[in-house]
Amino acid sequence: MKDDLCGCSLVWLGHKSNVDLNDFKRFLKIDLALSRLTITAHVSKMNNFFSHVKKPIDSITKDDVRSYLEVIREKYQSNTYCCFIKALRRFFRDYLNKPELCSFKFPTIPFKPKMIEFDKTDLVRFYEAIDHNVVKMMFLGYCVSGLRRNDLMYLMKSELNRDNRMIIKNNDSLTKHKWITFYNDELAINLDNYLDSRIDSNPRVFVAAEYRTFEKYWDIAQDKAKLSITPKDLRDFFCVEMTNLGVPDRYIDAYCGRIPKSILGRNYTDYSPKTLKAIYEKAGLKILS
Repeated sequence: MKDDLCGCSLVWLGHKSNVDLNDFKRFLKIDLALSRLTITAHVSKMNNFFSHVKKPIDSITKDDVRSYLEVIREKYQSNTYCCFIKALRRFFRDYLNKPELCSFKFPTIPFKPKMIEFDKTDLVRFYEAIDHNVVKMMFLGYCVSGLRRNDLMYLMKSELNRDNRMIIKNNDSLTKHKWITFYNDELAINLDNYLDSRIDSNPRVFVAAEYRTFEKYWDIAQDKAKLSITPKDLRDFFCVEMTNLGVPDRYIDAYCGRIPKSILGRNYTDYSPKTLKAIYEKAGLKILS
């Protein structure tokens, strides 16, 4: 479930709040140098919090925060619940310097072995069920690049090297690393035609599929194909498929924006664009054929 950012001025019971989320937003951007998407998520969750408690900031207690988190814990899975705690920590601990209001611990998330429960035949069926050209391209992009959902959704033209079918993501996040990855000729043909046909000046690559449009056509495809697949599942598929194609783990980590954990991967491996491109092309990753 997605939280919508409804604005940064909060009003409770007809009285303007003394909370300025615009200032909190500036704090996240300037003081903490967080990425745009992280800032949007934190501000959205704090909007959600204040809409729930309906109290002025000076009267909020730790029990108010606890009661709110109790509701969130029942509504969301552990990973999402942790994101709410992070937003609350940024606001109370870092922004207001009141750590006593949000000293809650993150839940322990048990390890679950990865299981890919679909194959290429299923992917083709899902692809054919998508009734939107741009969403179809994004589906292929997730399959063949290893990019995170938002990294592909908000991909900029300036991050695309079409001659080499290379994606060089701008790294504006303190927690999500981004290196270089690539896409195959299955995507390149449609993507080139799409970009060449555009006459707008929007700097984004996939402008015809805003989040709500993407969600709509993705959900329809899931129903038509009778498959529950997410962009995260396709990132997982990319990693497993590249492993099956003989690509070493450290290079898969590079495509996915992860820092290699081994000494060999960290200190004695060539990650130049030329090398990464050669390894990607040798793997011959295909989805539709």
